[in-house]
Amino acid sequence: MTTWQEQVPGIVPPNGRTDAWAAANPRSGALAQRARRTLPGGVTHDVRRAVPFPLAVARAEGAHKWDLDGHEIICYVMGHGALLLGHSDPAVVAAVRRQATLAFHPGACHELECEWAELVVDLVPSAELVRFTASGTEASLLALRLARAATGRPRVVKLAGHFHGWHDQVSFGTDPPFRGPDTAGVPDVLGPVVTVVPADARAVADALAGGDVAAVILEPSGAAWGTVPLPAGLLTAVRELTAATGTVLVFDEVVSGFRWSPGGVQAAAGVAPDLTALGKILAGGMPGGAVAGRAELMEHLSLPGDDERRVAHPGTHNAHPVSAAAGIAALRQCRSGQPQEHAAGLAAALRSGLTSALAEAGVPGRAYGESSTFHLLIGDDTGLKSLKAAGMSPELSAELHHGMLLEGVQLFHGSGFLSAAHTEDDVERTVAAFAATLARLPAALLP
Repeated sequence: MTTWQEQVPGIVPPNGRTDAWAAANPRSGALAQRARRTLPGGVTHDVRRAVPFPLAVARAEGAHKWDLDGHEIICYVMGHGALLLGHSDPAVVAAVRRQATLAFHPGACHELECEWAELVVDLVPSAELVRFTASGTEASLLALRLARAATGRPRVVKLAGHFHGWHDQVSFGTDPPFRGPDTAGVPDVLGPVVTVVPADARAVADALAGGDVAAVILEPSGAAWGTVPLPAGLLTAVRELTAATGTVLVFDEVVSGFRWSPGGVQAAAGVAPDLTALGKILAGGMPGGAVAGRAELMEHLSLPGDDERRVAHPGTHNAHPVSAAAGIAALRQCRSGQPQEHAAGLAAALRSGLTSALAEAGVPGRAYGESSTFHLLIGDDTGLKSLKAAGMSPELSAELHHGMLLEGVQLFHGSGFLSAAHTEDDVERTVAAFAATLARLPAALLP
């Protein structure tokens, strides 16, 4: 693999790695200028906002991708976690191509939606029935609506720092200081029916004591797919508390589903929720989500139209045939557990290598994570249990991000996903890139 330094020799960074990267990527910069004329902020997802401009990619295959300026990059973003099998997995690509020649949108039922649902029921322990959506956000929205309909209760309890998409009902307490709405445009009137509590069994118990909570929703991996891990035993404790109070327990496995194991965190931990929100790997990299769970809850979707307990759920792209084709091709491979095992083994090696690189550089911190993920903590553990991205300032994060890009590696905001397409060589190159980047980081930014 050729790095930026080899392709663009003689670059002198006027202000650190960020300026060096910008100088080496004029086509990404030009696209950013063009995008700002028609796209708010020049991006289509908040997470891609970057100074001076975002990375723009031309193509991707396996564990690598190539930006507009031709630089090859080891990718740890992996479609925001959707690509357990890697970019452009051959079986998924073949399935999409075949379905595209048959029908994009028949406006009718089709065989693929049944096969897709059957795979979900086969893999996910709590799944008895499945309703597909167009995204993970829609899945969490529908899960909470089902919980309210089934219980007749108004309130939802969520854990501080846990992310469940961008709809109004969950746009509370995701980011520090974990109070109030996360964004403008969320009505204050929702505040009384959305309670944010710490990831603590006693706090959950206190929130459920009034008997008016329809659902507890959480990421069973820990906040932000494990950036802030859950205390030991919390999943079991919350399962017992919700069962005792008649509260619906919703696991948001949009990220962790099919990644922690073929059946997600719930299969690995042996704790079954009442409803599960799914996405990402579910659709093999195409748009798609689902709610899966106990039949008695899911059947509120199938009640007669005049039944006041019925939950209405339209959606033009629910179980879209092309997404279904991709999802089936992906889940068939995920069923064996081999992709998860391969990716998790490499992730463990990468976490160890990154931690060693920090120690050798004399920089306090470590890499941690579960399954096929990793998170970087630069600094001490203070605040890890309550703050996401603890110990890393925005300036340090930017320098680390651009420094790694200059070495041919893309992190996902100090974290990352591995896939079945990654190799031991990718891991070795990444550790070497991290060591080189640490050596070039401004001392003033390091703890």
